[in-house]
Amino acid sequence: PVGRFLEFADKRQALETDLQRLEDVSRTAEDPVFSRRSPESQSIPTFNGRLQLAGRLELRDVTFGYNKSRKPLLENFNLVIKPGQRVAIVGPSGSGKSTVARLVSGIYQPWSGEILFDGHPRDEIPEEVLRRSISMVDQEAVLFSASVRDNITLWNPAVPDEVIVAATRDASIHEEILLRPQGYATLVEEGGVNFSGGQRQRLEIARGLVGNPTVLILDEATSALDAATEEYVDDALRRRGVTCLIVAHRLSTVRDCDEIIVLDKGSEVQRGTHDELIAEQPGTYYKLVKSG
Repeated sequence: PVGRFLEFADKRQALETDLQRLEDVSRTAEDPVFSRRSPESQSIPTFNGRLQLAGRLELRDVTFGYNKSRKPLLENFNLVIKPGQRVAIVGPSGSGKSTVARLVSGIYQPWSGEILFDGHPRDEIPEEVLRRSISMVDQEAVLFSASVRDNITLWNPAVPDEVIVAATRDASIHEEILLRPQGYATLVEEGGVNFSGGQRQRLEIARGLVGNPTVLILDEATSALDAATEEYVDDALRRRGVTCLIVAHRLSTVRDCDEIIVLDKGSEVQRGTHDELIAEQPGTYYKLVKSG
């Protein structure tokens, strides 16, 4: 009896969760990014008359750490990325690379300094505009027990099929989805265990692209991809013209970036293009490249 009761309780909780999800979807307003109506007619928050940011990103003298009684992990860090540019953050493990990504995404708040989008601090920009503009793809893909389509759109029924396909093509996963008998209706098992590591990452990249963001943060997002697939995705992102902040351990990912910033123990030690940095021997970047 106890076992049956626990089983019933689990099923009831799952049912309540599904009903809540359906209610959330039914209450969701029309997505302005995919709507043909003007923002004014929908009373949609905009910023400087735009639904999305233009894509300029700036960090001014940003300092951050996890414990204020200790030395900060990142100190007086500066960064400027113009719309459409691609800038990479590289460095040894523990150098603060992922911290920069989490600061830009808003997961962390700096102790001091400013993070500006289109020249304005985050708190001056409507949250809806930030959500439409900024997307982050992490190394660890988070997939849900739902269809492939719902995993990519996060249950947003307003996203047109052609937008989903454009995202999955650019993430190099569209053809592999179609090879499955149910295609985009395929059920993703909890944690994505019925997909390979590389496929899970590409589904996560597609999710990051489906909203057509103007700022894309990639934190080791292609670490499970082979070189050819990684190059394909990289070319697709460049064609989209999205501003990219790329955190990478595998340096083949960043060779063609407009700028590469090398961190070590939370401080910037080098900055430049791949050719400029590789010429600085025996610099940190040169050592990272040679080590693999």
